[in-house]
Amino acid sequence: MKVLQVLYSGLGGHGNVFFSFIAADEDKENEYEAIFAGVEDIREEYIKKSDEFDIEWNFIKKRKRLDIDFNKKFIATIKTSQCSIILLNGSRFIILAKIASFISKKKKKIMVTETQANQLKTKAEWLWLILAMVLADSIVFLTDSFRDEIKKKLSLFYNAGKIAVINNGLDLAIFKPAVKLPNKTIVLGMQSRIVPIKDHATLLRAFALLQQKYPELVMQLKIAGDGESLAEMKQLAADLKIDNAVTFTGMLNEVELVAFLQSLDIYIHASLGETMSTAIMQAMACKLPIIASDVAGINNMIKNNDTGILVPVKNEAALAEAVSVIIHNSAKAEALKQSAYNFAVLNYSNKTMFVKYQSVFESLSIK
Repeated sequence: MKVLQVLYSGLGGHGNVFFSFIAADEDKENEYEAIFAGVEDIREEYIKKSDEFDIEWNFIKKRKRLDIDFNKKFIATIKTSQCSIILLNGSRFIILAKIASFISKKKKKIMVTETQANQLKTKAEWLWLILAMVLADSIVFLTDSFRDEIKKKLSLFYNAGKIAVINNGLDLAIFKPAVKLPNKTIVLGMQSRIVPIKDHATLLRAFALLQQKYPELVMQLKIAGDGESLAEMKQLAADLKIDNAVTFTGMLNEVELVAFLQSLDIYIHASLGETMSTAIMQAMACKLPIIASDVAGINNMIKNNDTGILVPVKNEAALAEAVSVIIHNSAKAEALKQSAYNFAVLNYSNKTMFVKYQSVFESLSIK
């Protein structure tokens, strides 16, 4: 069968999951096509990866306000596709996909992988999800707890017969540990979109506290990614007088991202909420000790003091203290990263993800 995946054009983690999924299809059971849509330009890495896997792709740029031209192009692109399944990343385009499917000569089933953290959903996003419950043929949630929250919230609109729970997966042949050479510099890092729903401000303030408390240590903070809050975070680093020790790397392609993670001693993920953090999965697979915010979408991935350390959100003192624990307790750091790595190997394989999605694809094709 042919699967058309609709993805956000910019940074967000889901592109990496899509290409990991295709890499796991070793027997080439499906054909693939992609639409990259959004207000950001398509990432060069997505173009390169699409060409590498010989995937037909389209990029449709969207204005932030209502964009009739975008809607027309989106519908027309899906209408002419020979796909059997439309796989949407999120519910936002469910109406457009349904219209395209309805007017298309070829019958198409619609799947939605719901990814936006529940605590961060806007009223519009809840409405789109309700519409997806009605209009989509299948909906995938990333975790059991995420599904249960939505079941409770939507109540009468929840359709259990359409639901599957499938974890995202990684290509563990790419995201893997590296042999680290001794280095006097302690390197901390985080990778994500640099946007308000992440909490880079707390990370920067915690790093400033660490520099004040341990002036004898040489520490560096690397922040990978791009987004609307980048200029604000650069200014905050300057105001805190830590900009000489903070590097904003910008957007990284997959090769650069693996090298970035493998260069770190500690991975930190400060966030106001997640659904299932691809960045944390990648850090686990690279065998890093992890410190992360104790919020939904993270605390169901990380078991505190086992696969990582959880700290209260927007609490720079607690975050700094957690970093201090790892720096000064090598046995603790080793135990955390080994446990995280073992968890990633057991739970986050792209091959496991592929088998589960393929089962849903096949069930839809026989209905």
